[in-house]
Amino acid sequence: MSSNSKETTIILSDWIRRALVGVDLSAYGTDPSQWSSTICNSMALCSDDYLMPALRVAYSLANQICKEEATGKSPTLSVDWVDNIIVHGNNRVGCESMNDGGRRRDSLDSIAFLDSLGFDPSDAGGDNFADNLFESVINDHDSTTFSEEERDEGIEGDCGDYIRAHFASSIFNTNDDDNDGGLSRDAMQRIYSLGVVFYVLFSGGERPAAHFSTAIEFVEQKLSGKSDTETEELSQELSEDLDPLPFEHAPIDLAVELSILDGIGDDEYVQDPLGDNNFDDAPQHPNPKKRQSSQQNCNISNSCSVPVESLREKGLPSPLCDLVANMLDCTNASRFSGEDSYQSMSDVRSDLRLMLDNPNTFLRDLDMTKLSTTGSQFIEKMFGRNVELSTIKDAYRRSISGDCGLVTISGTSGTGKSLLANEFGKFVSADGGIFLSGKFDQLQQGKPFSALASTLDQYCGILLLEEMVSTKEKVAFQLRSVLGKEAYHLTKIIPNLATILGSALPVLSHSEDCINAQKRVQYLLCQFVEVISSSSSAPITLFLDDLHWADAASIAAVNQLLFASGPLSHRKFFFLGCAREKDSATKWSNAVDILVAGGIHVKLDCMDEHTLNTMVSESLCLSPRLTRPLSNVIYHKTKGNPLFVSQLMRSLNKEGLLRPSLSRRRWEWDTKKIRSRRLPDDVAIFLTDSLGELPDKVQRALFVLSCFGASLESAFVESQGLDRNILKNLEIAVAEGFVDKINDQYRFAHDRIQEAAYNTIPAHRRCIIHFKYGIELSSLLIGDKDVISSVLFTAVNQLNLGGPPAVQDESHYITAARLNLRAGKKAMEMSDYETAYSYFDSGISFLRKKHWQEHYALSLELYSLAAKCALTNVVAKAHFFEDKLDVLYFETCALAYSSRLAESIEKGLDILSKLGIEVQGTNVEARVQEMKDLLSSHTDDEILNSKPMTDPTMIIA
Repeated sequence: MSSNSKETTIILSDWIRRALVGVDLSAYGTDPSQWSSTICNSMALCSDDYLMPALRVAYSLANQICKEEATGKSPTLSVDWVDNIIVHGNNRVGCESMNDGGRRRDSLDSIAFLDSLGFDPSDAGGDNFADNLFESVINDHDSTTFSEEERDEGIEGDCGDYIRAHFASSIFNTNDDDNDGGLSRDAMQRIYSLGVVFYVLFSGGERPAAHFSTAIEFVEQKLSGKSDTETEELSQELSEDLDPLPFEHAPIDLAVELSILDGIGDDEYVQDPLGDNNFDDAPQHPNPKKRQSSQQNCNISNSCSVPVESLREKGLPSPLCDLVANMLDCTNASRFSGEDSYQSMSDVRSDLRLMLDNPNTFLRDLDMTKLSTTGSQFIEKMFGRNVELSTIKDAYRRSISGDCGLVTISGTSGTGKSLLANEFGKFVSADGGIFLSGKFDQLQQGKPFSALASTLDQYCGILLLEEMVSTKEKVAFQLRSVLGKEAYHLTKIIPNLATILGSALPVLSHSEDCINAQKRVQYLLCQFVEVISSSSSAPITLFLDDLHWADAASIAAVNQLLFASGPLSHRKFFFLGCAREKDSATKWSNAVDILVAGGIHVKLDCMDEHTLNTMVSESLCLSPRLTRPLSNVIYHKTKGNPLFVSQLMRSLNKEGLLRPSLSRRRWEWDTKKIRSRRLPDDVAIFLTDSLGELPDKVQRALFVLSCFGASLESAFVESQGLDRNILKNLEIAVAEGFVDKINDQYRFAHDRIQEAAYNTIPAHRRCIIHFKYGIELSSLLIGDKDVISSVLFTAVNQLNLGGPPAVQDESHYITAARLNLRAGKKAMEMSDYETAYSYFDSGISFLRKKHWQEHYALSLELYSLAAKCALTNVVAKAHFFEDKLDVLYFETCALAYSSRLAESIEKGLDILSKLGIEVQGTNVEARVQEMKDLLSSHTDDEILNSKPMTDPTMIIA
């Protein structure tokens, strides 16, 4: 509580009145003068200015009872709790500053309240009784002190308003509950009595009609011996305060009436043709034709012993009305076994806490119209990963201090790896850092630096925005200074970089050997990250998803960024990667293994039952105690896999087993049918089955999307001549939750959904379709020298995924070979020689017999460049120099065969030097003559009987 806010004390009934009067309805765009006092009162009750403080009052009362019960005490059930509740707080929430005169006024208000109950103060000590009663309650409360911990327990609002309610300690006594493991009758009565208090609190001071039975008996006793005038006056006062009885003019219970309509069309609605219904199995329900199981917890209509329809009529949120109803229903023995009823006071406290902490989820009414028309829109939120998130945050903070920051997340498919990474991304952005993200794709492994390049290109795209002009100019100046003309090589990987640098860059040749070219690109990438980090004074976080599909060039570049020596190691750079856990279907490359071993490894498992229930609870906007039966069933069917859970809930909603109820304004479900539903153990099989339930056109659209990878731009579909109906059908997939639409990009909600969509078509048909798309795209590339490289790679990847067996037109063999040659050259320009080799090799596979005679130039170029890249890959990746010697020998021979003898000799001498053999001079003829002279001094038998050479190095030399 703020130190400059004076804490005041007031009884509950007066706080309710003052808090309602203090609500400024004009702040909600309403002119109070245009409405009746009843409507204004309802509007005030439903406003956050009243509702949130009232919830904090309710929470503090439930919290006090829970604490007292833990010490063996409980409030006396024989007294009226409402009259023994004190509210204290600052003057922002209905507790105006009070002096002695103020207290006197409050006590007079209390007299009026007691008088409204027909209680004659003179019968209990004269006119000063109310004064004495109020003073004793206040003094009793004033003697109670509260710790800082108690003050912090959900009782301070967003604007610093402080409020707390407390029972007078004099009403507590030793708890004599005879509880044999269940809920005792007294415990039920305490929940009921607190429910009465909540009814008064949230109704604006009204008392529930059924609660007045004891008061009526008390008044009837008081009426005996009074005059007719006194009797009429007292009866009139009571009738004004009592809720109308449910007779002729009682309001219709719309919830009960509408519940008849819920589920019409379900197979549960049956009519016994003989009229012999099994009433033993039928629930107490207004519609006797619907047979329900007692296990269908949300189909049971909670007929509370004290009606709360007056709360609903005032417009109070349904979750709050249900909370009060479930508390008041505790004494209804025939209904207490229902799962909605409260089992303990701690459950009440927990639900109130949820409403206070997350009102948008647990307090506000659901938009039932939207849910009924659009279906489920379950939230994508991280649950149960706080420990793992803290581990990543700690590593990130250390990286800012200069340490090498590397964290990898692994886990089985669907455990929420990407969700955890994106949650961390929100933290980085909020902390002022730069969060760059990219995703590798199984079907786009042929694109050099696929994820890394697209991520850095995306950042350059952000710099091109108008509001980033000053940063762009700063980055451009520093890049020109640091990279110079070498920036040309980076523009081949990062197209937007050329726009940032502005002026035309000189075109550089690629005459140097492949190994040096790869090292150059890695060095330039390090320099690029250094520049963008220093120019923004912000640490850089690079997140790459699905590392198990990463290309070798990208992993090598990341290693260079992380483990560079010298001044580069002082940059504020943090790397976060996600990879599916290694199994029989998922393999990691050695490069990924090395990368993972160099940092912190976070492993994700499936959710436990408690975490899953939290997920279900927030998804359905219901208390965890209500969703626990449903979440238990879901857990045993999904083993807690988050992806499986979310997809199963969508499926249940689609089937009507999990549905919004218009009458109850909340979700309901059929536990028995959900439990009996058979599901596969593998989420992949479940997703495949779920996709099979979609219309054929939608399945076809999803397959087309999967052919091109995890995502597809709508502009790509429109510009490349693909079927325009694909976009319309993808919109249906978005509505079903299988695809996300971000701006104009369609992206699978999860890579497992992509795999399931891809596998809906048999493998042999997939090849034909891939090749068809490749040919359609390639027709747009012929003769276009300025085509965007990503489109070229996309077309060639489609051709290669189809392969030679998919060719149906002989001319397409040469088309595919030439486009592979073109793509390989483009990959070499980007210094990704391993990817380049794969293109050359694929191009060779499309060549037919007699290709040397018929397509000599094409064959020569494919084989030559393939050999060059192959030699480079072996030399670059062999662990020991001796392992490279065979390849180096072939290289020297190739140089000699191509009439480049001088280069061959120079290469051979360099190899011998590395083996420790120094050859003086480069006159080949002189060296040959020396060898002849050496051999001539020995007979043939001496040479043949010489001891064989055993030194492997000398043998290779």
